[in-house]
Amino acid sequence: MRRAAARDSHIPLTLKNLDLVRIEEVFRLGALRDGVRFGTTGIRLPILGQVLPRIEIVISGPGFRKKITVRVNQASPFCFDGTRLSALINDEEREVACEQFVDDDRAPTGMYNFGLLRENGTRSFVFDYHTYCAYSCDFCFKESEWEVLAIQQTKTGSYKANFDECLRYVDEHAEDFHTKYDIVWLCTGSITNEALELERHCRMATALRDAGYTEGIYVSQVIPPSLIGNRARRIDYLTTLRDAGVSRFNSGIEVVNADYRRRLIHGYKADITFADYVDIFTDAVEVFGAGNVGSCLLAGIEPPEETLRGLETIAELGVVPSPTVFTAFVVKQQQIPFVYDLDELIRVHVRFNEIIEHHRLPVFSGVFSLA
Repeated sequence: MRRAAARDSHIPLTLKNLDLVRIEEVFRLGALRDGVRFGTTGIRLPILGQVLPRIEIVISGPGFRKKITVRVNQASPFCFDGTRLSALINDEEREVACEQFVDDDRAPTGMYNFGLLRENGTRSFVFDYHTYCAYSCDFCFKESEWEVLAIQQTKTGSYKANFDECLRYVDEHAEDFHTKYDIVWLCTGSITNEALELERHCRMATALRDAGYTEGIYVSQVIPPSLIGNRARRIDYLTTLRDAGVSRFNSGIEVVNADYRRRLIHGYKADITFADYVDIFTDAVEVFGAGNVGSCLLAGIEPPEETLRGLETIAELGVVPSPTVFTAFVVKQQQIPFVYDLDELIRVHVRFNEIIEHHRLPVFSGVFSLA
């Protein structure tokens, strides 16, 4: 919908690529990039230390309905008043239907949250064995969880106790897994004990299969050091996962460019190169099959051609790319620049969808998704 210009109430945007996608998609990508500011006093959010307040919103239109989580940013060009999202674009006020989404069971405040055991969207469940992480990435989404835990002085338990709780959950909720979930994620990336990480993945997958679960079990982890430059070890590691019941292997590339990786990632993980990821994904596709390997890249955190190069390369291998739009979760992450404007983000979105269509891969559409 268009309205007369309202310069005094909106921060103006000029977009050359406005007509490349439908208007709802422009607002979705823009809100992911810049957040939203409130045009109402009817929304209250908790202030939790350095955590940036966030809301989940649903943008809708004819044949369009997508949920996203966005930070509250009073400098955003996109204004949310409870029923619509509006912006001054190319000297015209545009708006789309929009409502806040609040899940009283998962996130009563409407803020995206994480945790040891959690539902992750429709028919998907996550086991995240370890609360903290041995690796250090400036952009990590879990910084918000760690900040909340610190403020609340929450005891997180030992890694072993957490893992045992996950095993108990499978045993006590077997029927839920039969009826409610198509995908179960097994996530770590947070310990450096390679043998223990593999053992825990396998024990969880076996427990799920023994409980009668027959759908997808997806492992998500950092590439272990012993797999770098050692194909025999890679095949053995991946085959062990598959034989235990894992049906898909995932590891997040996140950043393709070597200089940006060294700038944003610290410790061992920064030394993993894009070529290393290509090697392991090539072998993972051999073990699990095309479409049963996946990776996440971050749009906006490095030059667009690097992200697109990464997406194109892994798609050619048969790896399912699930790029997300970079967003800050805590105050210090606001220092990380979004390196291109909304016009370029629209172009990257369009190009990504062309890549997916060309390689006939499924589209991952989550609350931060580029898709």
